[in-house]
Amino acid sequence: MIMREILISECIELLRAHRFTVSKPLGRSCFDMIASREDVRLILKILKNIDSLSREQSKELKKISKILHGTPLIIGIRTRNAPMEHGVVYDRYNIKAVTFETFRDYLEGSPPVVYANRGGFFVKIDGKVLKETREAMGISVGKLAEVAGVSRKAIYKYETQMANPSVDVAIKIEEFLDVPLVKGIDLFEPINDEDVENRLEKLEDFKKEAINFLNELGFKSFVVEKAPFDAVAEKDVDDNLNILLTNIEEKGSEEVKRKALFVRELSRLLDGYSLLILEEKEKEYKNLPVISIEELKKMDDALDLIEHIKSMLKNIR
Repeated sequence: MIMREILISECIELLRAHRFTVSKPLGRSCFDMIASREDVRLILKILKNIDSLSREQSKELKKISKILHGTPLIIGIRTRNAPMEHGVVYDRYNIKAVTFETFRDYLEGSPPVVYANRGGFFVKIDGKVLKETREAMGISVGKLAEVAGVSRKAIYKYETQMANPSVDVAIKIEEFLDVPLVKGIDLFEPINDEDVENRLEKLEDFKKEAINFLNELGFKSFVVEKAPFDAVAEKDVDDNLNILLTNIEEKGSEEVKRKALFVRELSRLLDGYSLLILEEKEKEYKNLPVISIEELKKMDDALDLIEHIKSMLKNIR
């Protein structure tokens, strides 16, 4: 636990040094922090053992990343079987995972080129350059295959980007052709393999009611799990995407207030808004945008609610 906390602190310091705005670290969530810089948004999970991330947790991490228009990334120390190698990109349910040192090198302009997969370590090469160079030098597919120690079919696959060579094979090809072929791996590349499911059936009735009404107002709402907020509501207004992080609770308490204050800070990092919806609003809140379900039902549309939140925020300031 102490080692993970140290790694979290080091990641925050590193990200801030590279001009990222970083959220406070979270507890008991499918992600540990969000970091944002210009058009890059990272949803980060920090783990001692990257294999400890379950399929269900990874699914939720990818879902939240997609909803928030960010890229999930795992920073880790080891796999189940061995320490993670510096300069190698690992994969956990299609989420990239790297060491702190690899992440630091990437931010400093040196992207990793090797990725781990079943069977060993591999690299991505530029198949078009490979084919053009081979043909310009008058080298047959068979000859290159012989030099690299692979089949002719493998060479065809490399040239058409249908497969990637192992590190050893790539070195043999590059040395023989005397041309750089290996491409760096983009850690900020978004992933698009997760369909966003809305699981309303597990929610209490008052939460379903609130989310359904947000949708009726014109928002597109997504239910999330293992996060400090219950739902994310989105609405395009004048070509600007308004993100609304929403907590929905039966009634207020110190714990509810504490969590909502954290989400308010998180929404600022996302250039969005936060809203605490209470089934029973027993008092006014001076430092939070809070609304009862009955007050929510009086809103005309999504823009009306956004303007109402803005007016509450002015009072807070």
